[in-house]
Amino acid sequence: MTFATLTAALVLALGDGSAPAKPSEPGAQPPAAPASTNDPAALTLLKRMCGRIQAARTFTVRGQVSLELPVADGTLATFFNEYDTAVRRPDGLAAHRVGDLPDFRLVYDGKSMNLLVPGKMKWATTSAPPTIDAMLPVADEKGGLNMPFDELLVADPCAAIMAGVTEVVTTKPATIKGKKVEHVILSGPQLRIEYWIDAATALPRRSLVVYVDDPQRPHFQVEYAEWKLDPKLPASTFALPRPKGATQVDFRDAASAFQ
Repeated sequence: MTFATLTAALVLALGDGSAPAKPSEPGAQPPAAPASTNDPAALTLLKRMCGRIQAARTFTVRGQVSLELPVADGTLATFFNEYDTAVRRPDGLAAHRVGDLPDFRLVYDGKSMNLLVPGKMKWATTSAPPTIDAMLPVADEKGGLNMPFDELLVADPCAAIMAGVTEVVTTKPATIKGKKVEHVILSGPQLRIEYWIDAATALPRRSLVVYVDDPQRPHFQVEYAEWKLDPKLPASTFALPRPKGATQVDFRDAASAFQ
């Protein structure tokens, strides 16, 4: 993904418009090429991380996203957003973002995507495919919405993560909030992606994307927190009816509030 694509769509609930997003869109990318540097330790860490997330029928995660976007004369500025996300495989997604970028909510239930812009009291709905994997590219097509860390939402996270990657290595472990984390670096012609993986849970604590194909090399970082795997999520989690007082608008119109 180029940085021009990133800045064209500030989106989904997790922060803006894009992290290792495009590589993770199912069916939208060619199969990943084999990594030129095959670090067995790094691949083992990634497979363990992906396996834990992939095996979860439901999960929720909270955290903070920071991203660099051009302002005024093109200078990069950093924006921070808090997010809440809930996933029900294969057909449920709920995302809520607050922070520097406009407050918004998106909910998908396997049949439709509903979008709410609380600040403008705009609500929109559109039909959607029956799986998250198929829904993600449709959200892009219909509203220019590219979800941050969507590579962790799809049915095969590792296939999405490895798309376009040519090198995978590890470096020395680090510590985040008192917990040991393993540090994995993936590189390709467009992106450098880093994961800090909790050594005890195998879940990501932090990820960083650097858009190396852009002259300004903007950064996109996610701090993951409060992972919950296989919680009981009521059906209402994935419902977003039009609130009283909200105006129904075209889906693309509502989505444009985030750009």
